[in-house]
Amino acid sequence: MTARRVAVVGPGGVGCFFAAHLAGAGHDVLACARRRFDRYVIESDTAPIEGPASVVVDPAEVGWAEPADWVLVGVKTHQTTGAAPWFDRLCGPDTIVVVMQNGIDGVARLAPLVGGAEVVAAVVYCGAELLAPGRVQNVMGGRLIVPSGPSGEALAELCAGTAIEIEPSEKYEVAAWVKLGVNVVANGLTALTGQPMGVLGHPAIEPVARALLRECWTVGAALGVALELDKIDDTIAAMAALEDGNTSMAQDVQAGRSTEYDALHGAVIRRAAQVGVPTPVHETVFGLLAARDPLDP
Repeated sequence: MTARRVAVVGPGGVGCFFAAHLAGAGHDVLACARRRFDRYVIESDTAPIEGPASVVVDPAEVGWAEPADWVLVGVKTHQTTGAAPWFDRLCGPDTIVVVMQNGIDGVARLAPLVGGAEVVAAVVYCGAELLAPGRVQNVMGGRLIVPSGPSGEALAELCAGTAIEIEPSEKYEVAAWVKLGVNVVANGLTALTGQPMGVLGHPAIEPVARALLRECWTVGAALGVALELDKIDDTIAAMAALEDGNTSMAQDVQAGRSTEYDALHGAVIRRAAQVGVPTPVHETVFGLLAARDPLDP
């Protein structure tokens, strides 16, 4: 294995999981953070790891003479523009930037900020909660679905021998819209109710959950994405069965932080306008989340 320079911009729960495992595999990993820490501690039943962390809190502290080989972006979507100084310092024409963010607009959001570097979209499945800087409780793996092609294969090679799973897929758009549907339901409704995932099975909430998912996937289908609308009820039931599961948006609400409501519900509403699909439930949830947002990225 050839060691690579890997920067993780935004080492929250997901970012720390990937940073810790790549550092443990021998790569030169730099966590670009707001707060200093000196050690990764990933608490997990399936992928625990602990080890030293190299952390910088200012782009001027980056000691590499050359740009990063890889930049993994873990900041929340609404924090992306604020992270631009990191990208200025880390990215070069040969850098590959991986979007580890919710939503479907990651490439468009990052491309203007990375100085011509390649940007790779990713669907993230990693249940991880940041307990303290560098310390993460991981409850569900660490998997990225990426578009098939040379960069996806290179990412799989980068993560070889770790607990990270990389899945290059020729059906990436389907995977992205499936995850968007899961996110608008799970994140939006747990954030609004202050309840864990089991709330999706509540008699008053389940119809709202089904309507959100149907609106989202109907928009995707209208855009030509091969989504299985007959799987909506099964998908909601599977999410509700997670019961005590928490979501990133609910965690942000509990901490008084801004949320990714625009990257999720807003993305559906904007695309629905393009194809003429009504999304009244999304518009309602979007408005409720926008009204409680502290506007503090």
